[in-house]
Amino acid sequence: MKQVLFVGWVNQGKPPVDGETTKNQYIIAELKKYCKVTVLDFYEKRKHPWVYLQALWAVIIQSHATIVFSTSASNIYGVLKWFKKLKIHRNVVHWVIGGTLGDKVKNGVFNADVIGYAKHTLVESPLMLRQLEDCDVKGVIHVPNFKRIDYLPQISAPKNVLRFVFLSRIMAEKGCNEILAAANLLNEWGLQKQYVVDFYGKVADDYKTTFEEGLSKLPNVKHQNFLDMRQKKGYDRLATYDMLLFPTYWKGEGFAGIFIDAFVSGLPMIITDWAHNSQFVKKGETGLFIPVHDAKALAYKMKDCIDGQYDIWKMKQYCQIEAKKYDVSRIVTEGLLKKIEIL
Repeated sequence: MKQVLFVGWVNQGKPPVDGETTKNQYIIAELKKYCKVTVLDFYEKRKHPWVYLQALWAVIIQSHATIVFSTSASNIYGVLKWFKKLKIHRNVVHWVIGGTLGDKVKNGVFNADVIGYAKHTLVESPLMLRQLEDCDVKGVIHVPNFKRIDYLPQISAPKNVLRFVFLSRIMAEKGCNEILAAANLLNEWGLQKQYVVDFYGKVADDYKTTFEEGLSKLPNVKHQNFLDMRQKKGYDRLATYDMLLFPTYWKGEGFAGIFIDAFVSGLPMIITDWAHNSQFVKKGETGLFIPVHDAKALAYKMKDCIDGQYDIWKMKQYCQIEAKKYDVSRIVTEGLLKKIEIL
């Protein structure tokens, strides 16, 4: 049986805590169907710093194992530099997390020769694929984000009160200020009884005061704490909403896992034209786009939806059709593992 050393944030044996740990747990589960996998879990590495010694020992002892780095380039760039300097020839797979790698190579932050020392570089976005190929990075493959999709909740057409939802880490960079400001405008326009907004997710420590003050002024906007998307009931709950709000401008945004959750739950999005978002969300079918940092544009787009200017029911159906493309079993296949020389 082929051997794989898997390096990244995993939170092994526990529920995932973010997009990286979620994705990595899915990858590991698929790899274990075909390979013997040694997991080198760097999540909260300060609490178990001996993982560095474990990693070094594993690389030495398992000299023929494929090494899979599934994390952001900033976490492994130094390792790739040493591999190149010492001329260590291994089947190294860089399963890229996040959306900034292409820009950083293009702008000279990362050396293309170092990034290209990985034999295979797997990226979520067609745009990043083009950026890296333009910089002469070899072995780049487009592999979109994925989840295990074995359930589609029942969806229904919007009713009299339009239900908006935000599901992600609650912080300024995800566009939460813009959502609060847009809700203020809508309420000033007399639409308070025609819509609600619910937030799900952990509030960033440095954003808690701002967020709570914003909520205190908006009786139809609430924080609903946590939604477990590992359970069917999480999708059932998400499917009770009509649209997802995601006016993000977070610098690391790639193919956000929330896109897949929204597709599964039949939620078209109002989303910023930011980073790689337009690569995954189809304008007018699965989402509507607004400029970054534009609360007024968000408010007007929400108002258009409240007023019935878009066929949201048809968009909800499009979303669930789109979801099926991102099932992990369709993406992490034997064919892909052979292509990256794991099998």
